Amino acid sequence: MITKLKRAVLIYNPIAGALQRDPKQVERLTATLAEHGIVVSLLSTAYAGHATSLARQAVADGASIVIACGGDGTINEVAQPLVGTETSLAVWPSGTANVLAKELRLPRNAKALAALIASDSVRTISVGSAVKPGTGWQRYFLLMAGIGLDAAIVQGVDLELKKFAGKGAYWAAGLGFLARMPLTPFSLKFNGRQHESTFAVISNAAHYASQFVLAPGARIDDDKLNICVFNTRSRLAYLSYAFLSLTGSHKFGPGVVYQETGEARANSNDNAPVQLDGDVVGNLPMNFEIVPQALRIFAPLPGKI
Repeated sequence: MITKLKRAVLIYNPIAGALQRDPKQVERLTATLAEHGIVVSLLSTAYAGHATSLARQAVADGASIVIACGGDGTINEVAQPLVGTETSLAVWPSGTANVLAKELRLPRNAKALAALIASDSVRTISVGSAVKPGTGWQRYFLLMAGIGLDAAIVQGVDLELKKFAGKGAYWAAGLGFLARMPLTPFSLKFNGRQHESTFAVISNAAHYASQFVLAPGARIDDDKLNICVFNTRSRLAYLSYAFLSLTGSHKFGPGVVYQETGEARANSNDNAPVQLDGDVVGNLPMNFEIVPQALRIFAPLPGKI
């Protein structure tokens, strides 16, 4: 028996892959949540960054639950104003890769998500912070920051192809990039040492692009970032790294540095692009650090999965 109503705000991206295939999913989720006594206000995004504005207003209005429906980029946008607040984030993964869902083993169907929210199963996770020094610009990331090669690949993704091919659009962009190989070298400093690189991932979570494990030691609720630095100009080397990273064994390869740290600075090349949780946000220089225990999120508790 429902004894107390809960109120939530659902922010959704109407062009997310799963919603495009089945637009009625939002209505079904809303109905299922209502069965658990959760009353939902629906807010649809209309442009890049809109999800952050909607989530900020929801927090200002006193919302205790904000549900993000979309891919990892939409989830990242919604999470920005929730960091450091008592408002809890719920995630309904409906994008291309859904890396956060894999990391936290989040449910993908409406009934399971509604049951999770109704159960009040909330974890507090850490987030990464990226800051562009001297500008006042700052943004959080839940999963990873990528510098160089992968950010350039994300920039080159054909958005029309992505609608139809999903992950295949990223593979197409990646293969095209490797064929041209226009790498932009940069330097990254952490743990007291400077490292030269053509591709680096600063991870708060183990998984990367769904099927890869670039940071096998990363834990989303600890107080460390895991950094993996690659320094090569060889196509064959990068193809080898991609294969090895399916199991996380790339970190033992030649030209790879893999360490834990609390912060890092990348500031030697303003042409190297940076992506956070799959969205390109700008170019170097940037500083990165961990923000421990910063975000409340509905997820199965460790040991109960």
